[in-house]
Amino acid sequence: RASAMETFIRRVYRTYSVPKLNVETLDGRLSCSFEFEFADVPKADRVTRNGFFSVIEDAGKFAQELPVILNAYGSKLSGDASKDGPINVLQIGAISGDSDIADLENALAANQAKLNMLGIRTVTVLITKGSKDPTYYTFPQCDGFKEDPLRRGMRPTFHHLLELGRLGENYNLERIPAVGRNVQIYVGTEKTAKRNAAQVVFVRGVTHTPGLVTFSGARRALLQGLDELERAQSNSKVTLQSSSRIYLHSLPELTGATPEEIANNFYDVVDKLKSRLAQRLLKLRVDEIEAKVRVTSTDEDGNPMVVPVRLVASSMEGEWLKSAAYIERPDPVTGVTREFCVIGAGKDAVCMLDPYSTSNIIQTKRAIARRVGSTYAYDFLGLLEVGLIQEWENYLSDLAGAPGAPSIIPGGLFESQELLEGPDGNLVLGKREIGTNKVGMVAWLVKMKTPEYPEGREVVFIANDVTVQSGSFGVPEDELFFKASKYAREHKLPRVYIACNSGARIGLVDDLKPKFNIKFIDEASPSKGFEYLYLTDEVYKSLPEGSVNVRQVPEGWAITDIIGTDEGIGVENLQGSGKIAGETSRAYDEIFTLSYVTGRSVGIGAYLVRLGQRIIQMKQGPMLLTGYGALNKLLGREVYTSQDQLGGPQVMFPNGCTHEVVDDDQQGVSSILRWLSFVPKTTESPPAVRQCADPVNRDVEWRPTPTPYDPRLMLSGTADAAGFFDKGSWKEYLSGWGKSTVIGRGRLGGIPMGAIAVETRLVERIVPADPADP
Repeated sequence: RASAMETFIRRVYRTYSVPKLNVETLDGRLSCSFEFEFADVPKADRVTRNGFFSVIEDAGKFAQELPVILNAYGSKLSGDASKDGPINVLQIGAISGDSDIADLENALAANQAKLNMLGIRTVTVLITKGSKDPTYYTFPQCDGFKEDPLRRGMRPTFHHLLELGRLGENYNLERIPAVGRNVQIYVGTEKTAKRNAAQVVFVRGVTHTPGLVTFSGARRALLQGLDELERAQSNSKVTLQSSSRIYLHSLPELTGATPEEIANNFYDVVDKLKSRLAQRLLKLRVDEIEAKVRVTSTDEDGNPMVVPVRLVASSMEGEWLKSAAYIERPDPVTGVTREFCVIGAGKDAVCMLDPYSTSNIIQTKRAIARRVGSTYAYDFLGLLEVGLIQEWENYLSDLAGAPGAPSIIPGGLFESQELLEGPDGNLVLGKREIGTNKVGMVAWLVKMKTPEYPEGREVVFIANDVTVQSGSFGVPEDELFFKASKYAREHKLPRVYIACNSGARIGLVDDLKPKFNIKFIDEASPSKGFEYLYLTDEVYKSLPEGSVNVRQVPEGWAITDIIGTDEGIGVENLQGSGKIAGETSRAYDEIFTLSYVTGRSVGIGAYLVRLGQRIIQMKQGPMLLTGYGALNKLLGREVYTSQDQLGGPQVMFPNGCTHEVVDDDQQGVSSILRWLSFVPKTTESPPAVRQCADPVNRDVEWRPTPTPYDPRLMLSGTADAAGFFDKGSWKEYLSGWGKSTVIGRGRLGGIPMGAIAVETRLVERIVPADPADP
């Protein structure tokens, strides 16, 4: 039993330095007194803390045993134990029996003066449950030795290892069940007076196995975290707009590597993880991944110590899962990190202390975009980079072993510059802080190094920002779209439009609503209608000149036109809609245009993607001219029940508007990149040719059969027989429309080609029923 107790203490305090430990029997109770220090603090700054663990036979006798245990603990301490504040710990284990939490709290309250005199910071009570895991109850001094429900079931140091104190500063936490023994899951709600406070799901865990900094180890740990998160998402307490953050603390100490080397390796690992797990990360709304590792080192005096290194991939500043690495500097008394210093900056390193902050403007915008089933516009840049890494990995895998084939992904793979309106109204290339745009349209000039163009190619991306006035089109949005599209035409570059909007903006002069009066035909019977709306003479004179057009009536001034004082809330928006529709038609004639519909695309937004001709549509991205609610009002009854019945993929794919349907935004971005791989870098450039491992002079091995066959196999081939095009290069489009014809693109010797084939088999066509046409 003495050996078991020592093993327990050393394992629980494995991240600490334990210079002294003594197991003995005191007054018939097996007890352990020990000293411990934080190992990640220089030796000269360490504060020695004391711990005492005593075992009692029956938990029901806790109140009687506690004073005796405290006296025994006091005999092991010298001097004033409370001079440095509450830094010591007390643990009491019960072999049998049970006790109510209230009884434990009452016993501790009766001895609170003695506990404070001994400088006790936390009291942990462990009650065994036979062959089951023991139950832990923790009573912190800061709460008056009341039980902390969040720590229930946790080993004494688990709360510190999971850094739950940082979470509690800005969030009200509620723990929900987790499967893993070393994992805790919390639903955090912001401490704010606002309605609909933001919610975050925190997955926190520790691991006792090394290898977290390697790709295989990091992938295994992240998958476990994502599995826990996926189960947590099904909990009724988790909302559909919640953000998710994963934290993993690796306890084994790493040797033979410096923090700088670990950081550089982490950047490569994160890129690979994002490329392979992007769809799950998006689906589970993961906005931050943290890993804390412990690196052996020495302090300034040459004494051994541990350097805590925090590796972070975060979307909190706008860029999707941007990597960063920090060295931590913890408090020698509490062990809580006082500041995080950026690795690699030397003495000039930027250091910060940032407990888990509440949602900033970027997080709020991200939640708005998720609410409509899309992704925040600026996050598409991160998805494009991930998709590009995936494209290169597949390309290098296909070329493995081929003579002269590249072996690594080139550096500087993805660069973007935002197209901003300058003082003179012309577009200039630049950057601005993410989330500061006031216009619901953004555009970028993106330079990508693709397998076809390893030196780089440029593409213009235009996207609705659905977080600004629901992504509606006003005059400023129309102007930016027009200028960005014109920029693409003038430079002969491909133009990609990411559509998530609510159509043209028709606003209201809200400050006028309470000021007008109604002239009814019959005051006693308003249902007979009204003659006009009017303003009293006093109100009319108080309005800005030109805000309304009026005519004089006996009651004052009858309103004939409401103009307002703000630009961009009336029919001028429709003029802009016509302007960008014409620009899109011209762009289709002159350059390559492609549109991706995510979330929704309404009114002029739907016209733009159709005028651009080539459309990729997400399953949750309907294209429609007006909402189903307005149509139901027009029809006078509830005919339609969703937007998908009007313009969902089940309508637009069979009727030939949509070329391809994807499940989510990461798949949509991958489809955009694959389509671009068949397109020259400019309209004047030769075809986009990529190196191919499939010999161009090989035979076409697939042969038609006497019985009806799938003509696609002649183009793509099978696993056993190669087809006409390079292996793996065939991509079919418009497969839902015109089923007797097969069209698509492929490569022959690396050269992109289009193909048309005839379907000779019987085909089935499904025409979706229109609920309005019984």
